[in-house]
Amino acid sequence: MMVEIFAIYLGVVFLIGIVAGRFSSTSEEGYFLSDRDLGPVATALSAGASDSSGWIFIGAAGFAYSTGISTMWMLPGFAIGYAINYLVVGPRLRRYTARKGAISIPDYLEERFNDNSNILRVLSSVIIVCFFSAYVASQLTAAGKAFDVLLSVNYQVGVLIAVAFTTFYTLFGGFKGVVWTDVAQGFIMMIVLVVFPLYLIFFQLGGWSPFINQVGQSDPKLLSAMGSESGAAVFGFVIGLLAQGLGEPGQPHILQRFMGSKSDKSMEGATVIAMIWLVIVMTGSNLLGLIGRVLLPNLSNTEYVFPMLVSDYMIPIAAGIVLAAIFSAIMSTTDSQMILVSQTVSHDLFNEVFSADISQERMVWIGRIVVLGIGALGAVVAMQEARAVYWFVLYAWAGLGASFGPVLIISLYWEGVTKWGAIVSLVSGTVTTIIWAEIPALSALIYELVPAAAVSITSLVLVSHLTKAPESAAEELAIASSDNPKNNTNNESSPTLDD
Repeated sequence: MMVEIFAIYLGVVFLIGIVAGRFSSTSEEGYFLSDRDLGPVATALSAGASDSSGWIFIGAAGFAYSTGISTMWMLPGFAIGYAINYLVVGPRLRRYTARKGAISIPDYLEERFNDNSNILRVLSSVIIVCFFSAYVASQLTAAGKAFDVLLSVNYQVGVLIAVAFTTFYTLFGGFKGVVWTDVAQGFIMMIVLVVFPLYLIFFQLGGWSPFINQVGQSDPKLLSAMGSESGAAVFGFVIGLLAQGLGEPGQPHILQRFMGSKSDKSMEGATVIAMIWLVIVMTGSNLLGLIGRVLLPNLSNTEYVFPMLVSDYMIPIAAGIVLAAIFSAIMSTTDSQMILVSQTVSHDLFNEVFSADISQERMVWIGRIVVLGIGALGAVVAMQEARAVYWFVLYAWAGLGASFGPVLIISLYWEGVTKWGAIVSLVSGTVTTIIWAEIPALSALIYELVPAAAVSITSLVLVSHLTKAPESAAEELAIASSDNPKNNTNNESSPTLDD
Protein backbone atom coordinates (compact mmCIF):
# COMPACT_ATOMS: atom_id res chain seq x y z
CA MET A 1 0.00 0.00 0.00
CA MET A 2 2.90 2.38 0.71
CA VAL A 3 4.11 2.05 -2.88
CA GLU A 4 0.59 2.63 -4.25
CA ILE A 5 0.10 5.80 -2.17
CA PHE A 6 3.49 7.10 -3.24
CA ALA A 7 2.71 6.34 -6.91
CA ILE A 8 -0.57 8.27 -6.65
CA TYR A 9 1.31 11.20 -5.16
CA LEU A 10 3.84 11.19 -8.00
CA GLY A 11 1.04 11.13 -10.54
CA VAL A 12 -0.75 14.08 -8.93
CA VAL A 13 2.41 16.17 -8.70
CA PHE A 14 3.31 15.39 -12.29
CA LEU A 15 -0.17 16.43 -13.44
CA ILE A 16 -0.01 19.68 -11.46
CA GLY A 17 3.35 20.54 -12.99
CA ILE A 18 2.22 19.89 -16.56
CA VAL A 19 -1.14 21.66 -16.22
CA ALA A 20 0.43 24.70 -14.56
CA GLY A 21 2.67 25.28 -17.55
CA ARG A 22 -0.41 25.90 -19.68
CA PHE A 23 -1.24 29.02 -17.65
CA SER A 24 2.03 30.80 -18.45
CA SER A 25 2.89 32.77 -21.57
CA THR A 26 5.49 31.40 -23.97
CA SER A 27 7.86 34.29 -23.24
CA GLU A 28 11.02 34.06 -21.14
CA GLU A 29 9.28 36.00 -18.37
CA GLY A 30 6.45 33.47 -18.46
CA TYR A 31 8.69 30.40 -18.41
CA PHE A 32 11.18 31.71 -15.84
CA LEU A 33 9.06 34.02 -13.62
CA SER A 34 5.44 32.90 -14.09
CA ASP A 35 4.65 36.32 -15.65
CA ARG A 36 5.23 37.88 -12.19
CA ASP A 37 1.80 36.86 -10.90
CA LEU A 38 2.55 35.03 -7.63
CA GLY A 39 0.26 35.73 -4.68
CA PRO A 40 1.26 35.54 -0.98
CA VAL A 41 0.61 31.80 -0.52
CA ALA A 42 2.47 30.87 -3.69
CA THR A 43 5.37 33.19 -2.87
CA ALA A 44 5.83 31.99 0.72
CA LEU A 45 5.23 28.25 0.35
CA SER A 46 7.18 27.98 -2.87
CA ALA A 47 10.11 29.87 -1.35
CA GLY A 48 9.88 27.82 1.85
CA ALA A 49 9.62 24.46 0.12
CA SER A 50 12.49 25.20 -2.26
CA ASP A 51 14.52 26.51 0.68
CA SER A 52 13.97 23.52 2.98
CA SER A 53 14.80 20.72 0.51
CA GLY A 54 15.71 17.15 1.39
CA TRP A 55 18.04 18.76 3.91
CA ILE A 56 15.18 19.29 6.36
CA PHE A 57 14.18 15.59 6.42
CA ILE A 58 17.52 13.90 5.84
CA GLY A 59 20.31 16.30 6.78
CA ALA A 60 18.85 18.39 9.63
CA ALA A 61 17.10 15.44 11.27
CA GLY A 62 20.37 13.50 11.14
CA PHE A 63 22.27 16.42 12.64
CA ALA A 64 19.74 16.67 15.49
CA TYR A 65 20.17 12.92 16.07
CA SER A 66 23.89 13.54 16.65
CA THR A 67 23.89 16.85 18.53
CA GLY A 68 20.50 17.16 20.29
CA ILE A 69 18.54 20.30 21.11
CA SER A 70 21.54 22.52 20.39
CA THR A 71 20.54 22.15 16.74
CA MET A 72 17.69 24.57 17.48
CA TRP A 73 20.18 27.45 17.44
CA MET A 74 19.46 27.37 13.72
CA LEU A 75 15.88 28.58 14.28
CA PRO A 76 16.61 32.15 15.47
CA GLY A 77 19.29 32.42 12.80
CA PHE A 78 16.85 31.45 10.07
CA ALA A 79 14.18 33.73 11.55
CA ILE A 80 16.58 36.66 11.15
CA GLY A 81 17.46 35.49 7.64
CA TYR A 82 13.77 35.24 6.70
CA ALA A 83 13.11 38.73 8.12
CA ILE A 84 15.96 40.19 6.08
CA ASN A 85 14.73 38.44 2.96
CA TYR A 86 11.05 39.31 3.22
CA LEU A 87 11.31 42.78 4.75
CA VAL A 88 14.64 44.19 3.56
CA VAL A 89 15.61 42.50 0.28
CA GLY A 90 12.44 41.07 -1.27
CA PRO A 91 10.23 44.16 -1.68
CA ARG A 92 12.94 46.36 -3.19
CA LEU A 93 14.27 43.60 -5.42
CA ARG A 94 10.75 42.88 -6.67
CA ARG A 95 10.07 46.51 -7.52
CA TYR A 96 13.41 47.11 -9.19
CA THR A 97 13.39 44.00 -11.37
CA ALA A 98 9.75 44.47 -12.38
CA ARG A 99 10.27 48.09 -13.39
CA LYS A 100 13.49 47.34 -15.27
CA GLY A 101 12.24 44.12 -16.86
CA ALA A 102 15.01 42.06 -15.23
CA ILE A 103 14.23 38.35 -14.87
CA SER A 104 17.38 37.08 -13.10
CA ILE A 105 19.94 38.07 -10.48
CA PRO A 106 22.63 38.58 -13.18
CA ASP A 107 20.11 40.86 -14.95
CA TYR A 108 19.69 42.87 -11.75
CA LEU A 109 23.44 43.25 -11.19
CA GLU A 110 24.08 44.39 -14.75
CA GLU A 111 21.23 46.91 -14.65
CA ARG A 112 22.04 48.22 -11.17
CA PHE A 113 25.69 48.94 -12.01
CA ASN A 114 25.24 49.86 -15.69
CA ASP A 115 27.79 47.18 -16.55
CA ASN A 116 28.18 46.98 -20.32
CA SER A 117 31.23 44.72 -20.08
CA ASN A 118 29.23 41.60 -19.09
CA ILE A 119 31.73 40.93 -16.28
CA LEU A 120 29.09 40.91 -13.55
CA ARG A 121 26.69 38.82 -15.62
CA VAL A 122 29.27 36.17 -16.51
CA LEU A 123 30.79 36.05 -13.02
CA SER A 124 27.46 35.73 -11.22
CA SER A 125 26.26 33.14 -13.76
CA VAL A 126 29.34 30.97 -13.22
CA ILE A 127 28.90 31.11 -9.44
CA ILE A 128 25.24 30.08 -9.75
CA VAL A 129 25.96 27.16 -12.07
CA CYS A 130 28.87 25.83 -9.97
CA PHE A 131 27.19 25.93 -6.56
CA PHE A 132 23.79 24.83 -7.85
CA SER A 133 25.33 21.78 -9.48
CA ALA A 134 26.49 20.72 -6.01
CA TYR A 135 23.09 21.64 -4.57
CA VAL A 136 21.19 19.48 -7.09
CA ALA A 137 23.54 16.58 -6.38
CA SER A 138 22.81 16.87 -2.64
CA GLN A 139 19.06 16.64 -3.25
CA LEU A 140 19.44 13.57 -5.43
CA THR A 141 21.65 12.03 -2.74
CA ALA A 142 18.81 12.54 -0.24
CA ALA A 143 16.37 10.92 -2.68
CA GLY A 144 18.62 7.91 -3.13
CA LYS A 145 18.84 7.40 0.64
CA ALA A 146 15.06 7.65 1.06
CA PHE A 147 14.39 5.11 -1.69
CA ASP A 148 17.03 2.78 -0.26
CA VAL A 149 15.46 2.62 3.21
CA LEU A 150 11.75 2.92 2.51
CA LEU A 151 11.32 1.03 -0.74
CA SER A 152 14.43 -1.17 -0.69
CA VAL A 153 15.37 0.31 -4.03
CA ASN A 154 19.07 0.41 -4.86
CA TYR A 155 20.55 3.83 -4.00
CA GLN A 156 21.71 4.52 -7.56
CA VAL A 157 18.34 3.49 -9.00
CA GLY A 158 16.61 5.82 -6.54
CA VAL A 159 18.78 8.70 -7.75
CA LEU A 160 17.83 7.97 -11.35
CA ILE A 161 14.10 7.79 -10.55
CA ALA A 162 14.26 11.13 -8.72
CA VAL A 163 16.15 12.96 -11.46
CA ALA A 164 14.00 11.53 -14.25
CA PHE A 165 10.71 12.49 -12.60
CA THR A 166 11.77 15.98 -11.48
CA THR A 167 13.43 16.81 -14.78
CA PHE A 168 10.43 15.83 -16.85
CA TYR A 169 7.78 17.98 -15.18
CA THR A 170 10.23 20.90 -14.86
CA LEU A 171 10.88 20.71 -18.60
CA PHE A 172 7.29 21.42 -19.56
CA GLY A 173 5.82 23.19 -16.54
CA GLY A 174 8.41 25.96 -16.32
CA PHE A 175 8.52 28.23 -13.27
CA LYS A 176 4.75 28.19 -12.80
CA GLY A 177 4.80 24.38 -12.77
CA VAL A 178 7.60 24.51 -10.21
CA VAL A 179 5.68 26.97 -8.01
CA TRP A 180 2.37 25.08 -8.13
CA THR A 181 4.03 21.78 -7.24
CA ASP A 182 6.02 23.52 -4.50
CA VAL A 183 2.81 24.83 -2.91
CA ALA A 184 1.19 21.38 -2.94
CA GLN A 185 4.35 19.78 -1.60
CA GLY A 186 4.78 22.49 1.00
CA PHE A 187 1.40 21.68 2.54
CA ILE A 188 2.32 17.98 2.66
CA MET A 189 5.63 18.76 4.36
CA MET A 190 3.99 20.92 7.04
CA ILE A 191 1.32 18.34 7.84
CA VAL A 192 3.87 15.53 8.19
CA LEU A 193 6.26 17.61 10.33
CA VAL A 194 3.43 18.38 12.77
CA VAL A 195 1.61 15.06 12.90
CA PHE A 196 4.46 12.54 12.74
CA PRO A 197 6.55 13.87 15.68
CA LEU A 198 3.42 14.23 17.85
CA TYR A 199 2.31 10.69 17.00
CA LEU A 200 5.68 9.24 17.96
CA ILE A 201 5.98 11.26 21.18
CA PHE A 202 2.48 10.57 22.53
CA PHE A 203 1.75 7.12 21.13
CA GLN A 204 5.18 5.50 21.03
CA LEU A 205 7.12 7.22 23.83
CA GLY A 206 4.37 7.83 26.40
CA GLY A 207 4.15 11.62 26.29
CA TRP A 208 6.36 14.67 26.47
CA SER A 209 7.96 14.11 29.90
CA PRO A 210 8.88 10.44 29.30
CA PHE A 211 10.28 11.44 25.92
CA ILE A 212 12.55 14.12 27.40
CA ASN A 213 13.67 11.75 30.17
CA GLN A 214 14.59 9.05 27.66
CA VAL A 215 16.56 11.52 25.56
CA GLY A 216 18.52 12.56 28.66
CA GLN A 217 19.16 8.94 29.62
CA SER A 218 20.46 8.23 26.13
CA ASP A 219 23.03 11.04 26.40
CA PRO A 220 22.71 14.05 28.77
CA LYS A 221 24.56 16.23 26.25
CA LEU A 222 21.61 15.91 23.88
CA LEU A 223 19.67 18.19 26.24
CA SER A 224 22.46 20.76 26.49
CA ALA A 225 22.04 24.01 24.58
CA MET A 226 25.75 23.82 23.77
CA GLY A 227 25.73 20.19 22.72
CA SER A 228 28.99 18.40 23.35
CA GLU A 229 31.09 21.54 22.86
CA SER A 230 32.99 23.32 25.63
CA GLY A 231 35.29 26.28 26.06
CA ALA A 232 36.09 28.39 23.01
CA ALA A 233 34.54 25.78 20.70
CA VAL A 234 31.09 26.78 22.00
CA PHE A 235 31.39 30.19 20.35
CA GLY A 236 32.22 28.74 16.94
CA PHE A 237 29.49 26.11 17.25
CA VAL A 238 26.68 28.52 18.18
CA ILE A 239 27.72 31.27 15.77
CA GLY A 240 28.01 28.70 12.99
CA LEU A 241 24.45 27.47 13.57
CA LEU A 242 23.01 30.98 13.90
CA ALA A 243 24.82 32.10 10.77
CA GLN A 244 23.21 29.47 8.57
CA GLY A 245 20.06 31.56 8.33
CA LEU A 246 22.06 34.61 7.29
CA GLY A 247 22.71 32.89 3.98
CA GLU A 248 19.03 33.36 3.04
CA PRO A 249 19.41 36.70 1.20
CA GLY A 250 22.00 35.21 -1.17
CA GLN A 251 20.01 32.23 -2.49
CA PRO A 252 18.95 32.96 -6.10
CA HIS A 253 16.27 30.23 -6.16
CA ILE A 254 14.53 31.90 -3.20
CA LEU A 255 15.00 35.44 -4.51
CA GLN A 256 13.41 34.34 -7.79
CA ARG A 257 10.09 33.93 -5.91
CA PHE A 258 10.25 37.55 -4.78
CA MET A 259 10.95 38.68 -8.33
CA GLY A 260 7.89 36.70 -9.45
CA SER A 261 5.62 38.08 -6.71
CA LYS A 262 2.97 40.37 -8.15
CA SER A 263 2.83 43.19 -5.58
CA ASP A 264 3.99 44.68 -2.30
CA LYS A 265 0.76 43.40 -0.76
CA SER A 266 1.65 39.86 -1.80
CA MET A 267 5.06 40.22 -0.16
CA GLU A 268 3.49 41.42 3.09
CA GLY A 269 1.16 38.42 3.28
CA ALA A 270 3.96 36.07 2.31
CA THR A 271 6.07 37.28 5.25
CA VAL A 272 3.58 36.03 7.86
CA ILE A 273 3.06 32.69 6.10
CA ALA A 274 6.81 32.17 5.74
CA MET A 275 7.50 32.70 9.45
CA ILE A 276 4.83 30.16 10.41
CA TRP A 277 6.29 27.71 7.91
CA LEU A 278 9.80 28.19 9.33
CA VAL A 279 8.82 27.40 12.93
CA ILE A 280 6.90 24.28 11.89
CA VAL A 281 9.54 22.68 9.67
CA MET A 282 12.54 23.49 11.87
CA THR A 283 10.89 22.30 15.08
CA GLY A 284 9.43 19.16 13.50
CA SER A 285 12.68 18.13 11.87
CA ASN A 286 14.71 18.56 15.05
CA LEU A 287 12.15 16.69 17.14
CA LEU A 288 12.37 13.75 14.75
CA GLY A 289 16.13 13.62 15.20
CA LEU A 290 15.74 13.44 18.99
CA ILE A 291 12.95 10.87 18.73
CA GLY A 292 15.17 8.75 16.54
CA ARG A 293 17.92 8.87 19.15
CA VAL A 294 15.53 7.14 21.57
CA LEU A 295 13.82 4.69 19.23
CA LEU A 296 16.82 3.95 16.97
CA PRO A 297 19.86 4.44 19.22
CA ASN A 298 22.46 2.61 17.14
CA LEU A 299 22.26 4.06 13.65
CA SER A 300 25.59 3.98 11.82
CA ASN A 301 24.44 6.63 9.33
CA THR A 302 22.48 9.32 11.18
CA GLU A 303 20.95 10.70 7.97
CA TYR A 304 18.86 7.55 7.74
CA VAL A 305 16.99 8.42 10.95
CA PHE A 306 13.84 9.85 9.38
CA PRO A 307 13.37 7.14 6.72
CA MET A 308 14.03 4.45 9.36
CA LEU A 309 11.43 5.92 11.73
CA VAL A 310 8.90 5.83 8.91
CA SER A 311 9.82 2.26 7.98
CA ASP A 312 9.64 0.94 11.56
CA TYR A 313 6.78 2.91 13.12
CA MET A 314 4.26 3.79 10.43
CA ILE A 315 1.54 1.69 8.85
CA PRO A 316 1.98 1.34 5.06
CA ILE A 317 -0.63 3.96 4.09
CA ALA A 318 0.82 6.57 6.43
CA ALA A 319 4.35 5.60 5.38
CA GLY A 320 3.39 6.29 1.77
CA ILE A 321 2.24 9.78 2.73
CA VAL A 322 5.42 10.46 4.70
CA LEU A 323 7.56 9.17 1.84
CA ALA A 324 5.67 11.62 -0.36
CA ALA A 325 6.61 14.41 2.07
CA ILE A 326 10.30 13.48 1.90
CA PHE A 327 10.19 13.37 -1.86
CA SER A 328 8.26 16.68 -1.83
CA ALA A 329 11.09 18.37 0.02
CA ILE A 330 13.65 16.98 -2.39
CA MET A 331 11.77 17.77 -5.59
CA SER A 332 10.68 21.26 -4.51
CA THR A 333 14.32 22.30 -4.26
CA THR A 334 15.67 20.30 -7.18
CA ASP A 335 13.13 21.66 -9.65
CA SER A 336 13.78 25.23 -8.45
CA GLN A 337 17.51 24.86 -8.96
CA MET A 338 17.11 23.22 -12.34
CA ILE A 339 14.90 26.03 -13.64
CA LEU A 340 17.28 28.67 -12.29
CA VAL A 341 20.39 27.12 -13.83
CA SER A 342 18.41 26.77 -17.06
CA GLN A 343 17.62 30.47 -16.93
CA THR A 344 21.22 31.37 -16.15
CA VAL A 345 22.68 29.47 -19.09
CA SER A 346 20.00 30.18 -21.70
CA HIS A 347 19.10 33.78 -20.83
CA ASP A 348 22.12 35.26 -19.04
CA LEU A 349 24.90 33.57 -20.98
CA PHE A 350 23.55 32.36 -24.33
CA ASN A 351 21.17 35.23 -25.05
CA GLU A 352 22.65 38.23 -23.26
CA VAL A 353 26.41 37.56 -23.42
CA PHE A 354 26.60 35.86 -26.80
CA SER A 355 23.74 37.96 -28.21
CA ALA A 356 22.06 35.06 -29.96
CA ASP A 357 19.43 36.40 -32.35
CA ILE A 358 16.68 33.85 -31.82
CA SER A 359 13.04 33.95 -30.77
CA GLN A 360 11.94 33.79 -27.13
CA GLU A 361 10.12 30.51 -27.82
CA ARG A 362 13.35 28.92 -29.05
CA MET A 363 15.20 30.36 -26.06
CA VAL A 364 12.73 28.56 -23.81
CA TRP A 365 13.58 25.30 -25.57
CA ILE A 366 17.28 25.95 -25.01
CA GLY A 367 16.41 26.36 -21.35
CA ARG A 368 14.74 22.97 -21.38
CA ILE A 369 17.85 21.37 -22.83
CA VAL A 370 19.84 22.90 -19.97
CA VAL A 371 17.39 21.37 -17.48
CA LEU A 372 18.25 17.96 -18.93
CA GLY A 373 21.94 18.70 -18.67
CA ILE A 374 21.95 19.89 -15.06
CA GLY A 375 19.82 16.90 -14.08
CA ALA A 376 22.29 14.51 -15.68
CA LEU A 377 25.28 16.24 -14.07
CA GLY A 378 23.65 16.21 -10.63
CA ALA A 379 22.85 12.51 -10.98
CA VAL A 380 26.45 11.66 -11.90
CA VAL A 381 27.76 13.47 -8.82
CA ALA A 382 25.07 11.99 -6.54
CA MET A 383 25.94 8.46 -7.72
CA GLN A 384 29.24 8.80 -5.88
CA GLU A 385 27.49 9.49 -2.54
CA ALA A 386 30.68 11.33 -1.66
CA ARG A 387 29.36 13.65 1.06
CA ALA A 388 26.62 13.75 3.67
CA VAL A 389 23.55 15.69 2.55
CA TYR A 390 23.82 18.06 5.52
CA TRP A 391 27.35 19.23 4.69
CA PHE A 392 26.81 19.16 0.94
CA VAL A 393 23.91 21.61 1.28
CA LEU A 394 25.70 23.84 3.77
CA TYR A 395 28.69 24.14 1.43
CA ALA A 396 26.58 25.34 -1.51
CA TRP A 397 24.46 27.49 0.83
CA ALA A 398 27.55 29.25 2.19
CA GLY A 399 29.00 29.87 -1.25
CA LEU A 400 25.81 31.47 -2.57
CA GLY A 401 25.04 33.35 0.65
CA ALA A 402 28.51 34.88 0.98
CA SER A 403 28.74 35.73 -2.72
CA PHE A 404 25.33 37.28 -3.45
CA GLY A 405 23.96 38.28 -0.04
CA PRO A 406 26.22 41.27 0.72
CA VAL A 407 26.05 42.65 -2.82
CA LEU A 408 22.26 42.44 -3.02
CA ILE A 409 21.48 43.89 0.39
CA ILE A 410 23.92 46.78 0.21
CA SER A 411 23.29 47.66 -3.46
CA LEU A 412 19.55 48.00 -2.78
CA TYR A 413 20.18 50.69 -0.14
CA TRP A 414 23.57 52.35 -0.72
CA GLU A 415 24.21 54.37 -3.85
CA GLY A 416 27.95 54.31 -3.19
CA VAL A 417 28.37 50.67 -4.25
CA THR A 418 30.42 50.39 -7.44
CA LYS A 419 30.70 47.78 -10.16
CA TRP A 420 34.22 46.86 -9.07
CA GLY A 421 33.15 46.65 -5.45
CA ALA A 422 30.45 44.19 -6.49
CA ILE A 423 32.88 42.16 -8.60
CA VAL A 424 35.48 41.86 -5.85
CA SER A 425 32.76 41.02 -3.32
CA LEU A 426 31.41 38.16 -5.48
CA VAL A 427 34.88 36.75 -6.06
CA SER A 428 36.09 37.09 -2.47
CA GLY A 429 32.92 35.51 -1.04
CA THR A 430 33.22 32.53 -3.36
CA VAL A 431 36.95 31.98 -2.94
CA THR A 432 36.87 32.34 0.85
CA THR A 433 34.04 29.80 1.08
CA ILE A 434 35.97 27.23 -0.96
CA ILE A 435 39.29 27.72 0.84
CA TRP A 436 37.75 27.72 4.33
CA ALA A 437 35.66 24.62 3.65
CA GLU A 438 38.58 22.66 2.22
CA ILE A 439 40.99 23.30 5.12
CA PRO A 440 39.97 21.01 8.03
CA ALA A 441 41.47 23.22 10.74
CA LEU A 442 39.46 26.21 9.55
CA SER A 443 36.18 24.39 8.81
CA ALA A 444 36.28 22.85 12.29
CA LEU A 445 36.64 26.31 13.81
CA ILE A 446 33.51 27.96 12.39
CA TYR A 447 31.05 27.55 9.50
CA GLU A 448 32.57 28.93 6.29
CA LEU A 449 29.66 31.30 5.64
CA VAL A 450 30.73 33.53 8.54
CA PRO A 451 34.29 34.39 7.42
CA ALA A 452 33.31 34.37 3.73
CA ALA A 453 30.50 36.89 4.29
CA ALA A 454 32.79 39.07 6.42
CA VAL A 455 35.44 39.13 3.69
CA SER A 456 32.80 39.80 1.02
CA ILE A 457 31.29 42.75 2.92
CA THR A 458 34.67 44.24 3.76
CA SER A 459 35.95 44.02 0.21
CA LEU A 460 32.68 45.46 -1.15
CA VAL A 461 32.88 48.54 1.07
CA LEU A 462 36.63 49.12 0.64
CA VAL A 463 36.72 48.76 -3.13
CA SER A 464 33.56 50.85 -3.53
CA HIS A 465 35.21 53.69 -1.61
CA LEU A 466 38.22 53.47 -3.91
CA THR A 467 36.27 53.43 -7.16
CA LYS A 468 33.56 55.60 -8.69
CA ALA A 469 29.87 54.71 -8.52
CA PRO A 470 27.70 55.19 -11.62
CA GLU A 471 26.32 58.72 -11.98
CA SER A 472 22.85 57.21 -12.14
CA ALA A 473 23.22 55.38 -8.79
CA ALA A 474 20.68 57.57 -6.97
CA GLU A 475 18.18 57.10 -9.79
CA GLU A 476 18.71 53.33 -9.71
CA LEU A 477 17.94 53.22 -5.98
CA ALA A 478 14.83 55.33 -6.51
CA ILE A 479 13.49 52.69 -8.90
CA ALA A 480 13.37 50.21 -6.02
CA SER A 481 11.66 52.68 -3.69
CA SER A 482 8.06 52.04 -2.67
CA ASP A 483 7.11 55.67 -3.28
CA ASN A 484 8.38 55.71 -6.86
CA PRO A 485 5.55 57.21 -8.97
CA LYS A 486 6.43 55.03 -11.96
CA ASN A 487 5.22 51.91 -10.18
CA ASN A 488 2.73 50.24 -12.48
CA THR A 489 3.50 46.65 -11.53
CA ASN A 490 1.18 46.15 -8.56
CA ASN A 491 -1.66 44.16 -10.06
CA GLU A 492 -3.73 44.17 -6.89
CA SER A 493 -7.02 43.89 -8.77
CA SER A 494 -6.00 40.98 -10.97
CA PRO A 495 -6.39 37.78 -8.96
CA THR A 496 -4.69 34.67 -10.33
CA LEU A 497 -4.64 30.99 -9.58
CA ASP A 498 -1.52 31.65 -7.49
CA ASP A 499 -3.38 33.76 -4.91
